[in-house]
Amino acid sequence: MQRSYTTRPALDADLEWLDPFYEDLMKPYVELTHQWDQTKFRASFSSECTQIIQLGNQDIGMLKVEQRDKYVYLGDIQIKREFQCQGIGSQIINDLIQHAQSRALPIRLRVLKGNPAIKLYQRLGFYIVNELDNCYELECLG
Repeated sequence: MQRSYTTRPALDADLEWLDPFYEDLMKPYVELTHQWDQTKFRASFSSECTQIIQLGNQDIGMLKVEQRDKYVYLGDIQIKREFQCQGIGSQIINDLIQHAQSRALPIRLRVLKGNPAIKLYQRLGFYIVNELDNCYELECLG
C-alpha cells in the first residue's frame, strides 16, 4: 500500500536524530566493503540539498538530491525500517524520475555492493553504468 508523503527542508537540528538513524541503516552495508567512518555523515551533511521525508507530521526519513549540470544526483534516500516495504521509497523515486524527465536529465546514484536496495533501483528502471571498488553507479533515463 502506497502512503502519501511530504518533505520539508532539513535543519541542522535534525542531525541529532539523522546521524544515529543513518548509521543504524547504513553501517551494516558499508562494513561489507570498507570500514565505517562515524564522522563522514555529519561532515557531508548539507541542509541545502537534504530534505526530511514525512508522513503526516512524523519524520520518517531523509532524501538528499543534488541538481548537477548534466544530471540529477540521488545522494541518499533513507526510510525508517517500520515504514520500509510500503511503497514510499518507490513513490519518492518515481516522483524524482518525473522531475528529471521534465528537465530532460538522467538520474544517477551510487549503491553499495551488498545493499539490497539495488533491486529496487533496477525495478524502477536504473541500470549499472560503472563498477567502483565499494559500489555501483546507476543511471535512469526515465
